[in-house]
Amino acid sequence: MSVLSPAQQIPGQHKHMRIKELDGLRGIAVLAVILHHYFSWLPITGSPFGWLGVNLFFVLSGFLITSILLQLRDKQHYFSVFYSRRALRIFPPYYIGIAVYLCVSLALGRPGDLETWLSYIFYYSSLLFTAPPIFKVLPETVAFGLGVTWSLSVEEVYYTIWAPIVRFTSQRIFAAILVGMIVAAPVLRFWWQMSHNHPIANFYCQMDGLALGSAVALFIRCRSLAPDRWLQRDKLFDRFAAIFIPLTVAFWALSAKHSLVPLIFNLGVLPANLSFALIVHTMVRHAGGTQLWVRPFRAKWLRSVGKVSYSLYLFHYALLIVSEGIFARLHLPRRVGAVGTDLLALTMSFAVAYGLWYGMESRILRWKDRKVPSPVHP
Repeated sequence: MSVLSPAQQIPGQHKHMRIKELDGLRGIAVLAVILHHYFSWLPITGSPFGWLGVNLFFVLSGFLITSILLQLRDKQHYFSVFYSRRALRIFPPYYIGIAVYLCVSLALGRPGDLETWLSYIFYYSSLLFTAPPIFKVLPETVAFGLGVTWSLSVEEVYYTIWAPIVRFTSQRIFAAILVGMIVAAPVLRFWWQMSHNHPIANFYCQMDGLALGSAVALFIRCRSLAPDRWLQRDKLFDRFAAIFIPLTVAFWALSAKHSLVPLIFNLGVLPANLSFALIVHTMVRHAGGTQLWVRPFRAKWLRSVGKVSYSLYLFHYALLIVSEGIFARLHLPRRVGAVGTDLLALTMSFAVAYGLWYGMESRILRWKDRKVPSPVHP
């Protein structure tokens, strides 16, 4: 999920320009996921659809990482620069989480098994068609904490395979791979749910969101190379977005009661991913604009949430379970307990996220820019 935050720049004429609106989109994505997990007892908030925030993360990751790789493509030390910078961004908070969860599991006498831990330590849990049985072998808090990392595994697999694809394929083959991923993922989702009735928390069923984000990066790249030729296409994209996005919202609103039925679910996920791609494409083209509908995405508070979204996403569910355990001992009225649980969990989650950001992540990022500078970053 991207929960992660690479330098947000677009190629060509907008090089070195940070897209603040994408920070805002990341903030919206993580808040949607938190809404889904924390306020499931209050459907009026839209919490049943909050899981779509993960899909927005995938589209953002596809766009941001592909944009960076396209800029790096002809540079020296392509692989070492890209993978080193990704590791320094991703690994520190993640392995702190793994270490904490392992210690909790050992302390509670439910350490699980080596095979389960290896799938999370090496980020390959999303390559398994059947998720590791963490809820059977690990404490509840640890299981929920590890449970959300499936989306991080999806992104890590994508980073690993995508760099050589961008480096060594022609634009035509690159585009064909994107189309193949966009077509294959919905088919795999439908087959997997209909034949196995298992969650689609694996790379194969989620690669269309990443591919659509990557396609946006390719469009923006081509647009920057020939802006005059793309003026009419920009208008077509805007008209299509103005029609398609409301239709997607209407579909999900009308199918709310049946959203988990495999056919309805799969009919809705691809349009949702395409809508997110259209939003990202629009935000990039109108970055810094004065339009009334653009400015809210640059709100400082929302960008601040986007800045810490990685750790916020990584730890929010485990901290919710901790909060539930605390309030369960107080025997409060149900609604009071639910509100108190969520408020305490939100407080702990933001405290941990901002603590990690200012205490560790921002420092590592500054060190990364000094020790592993990227030729495409200002």
